Amino acid sequence: MDELKFNGTGTDASFLANVNTFFTTLFALAIFQQGWPEEKLGSQSVLQKCTDWFREMFEGSRTGNRLHIAARKTARKDLDGRIQKILHYVAVMAEERDIDMLLNTSVVTKKSRKRVRKAVKAVAAN
Repeated sequence: MDELKFNGTGTDASFLANVNTFFTTLFALAIFQQGWPEEKLGSQSVLQKCTDWFREMFEGSRTGNRLHIAARKTARKDLDGRIQKILHYVAVMAEERDIDMLLNTSVVTKKSRKRVRKAVKAVAAN
């Protein structure tokens, strides 16, 4: 099974742009419109509130306010965790066209799980 990975690296500004692109695409997917488990993954309003909270803390932390900086880091971790849970659900339950739509945004990448097998070195006997 392939794993979907969100591009959450980089500055907070690029993270916010990637989040906005991701949620705009997610809200348009067929899996989101039909049978979305809101109690586990959050409704559109809950996800939008998380994004708005991160945006407010991002803007507040630009002044150097330490409380806003700490809250921004917490909001980013929370948002990243929610996105990872959503991507795990989408990878398992979504149809191929929904996954392709997410991949076309370039903020989500597909990472195939391949087993790495290490060769065992032979021990020379004396």
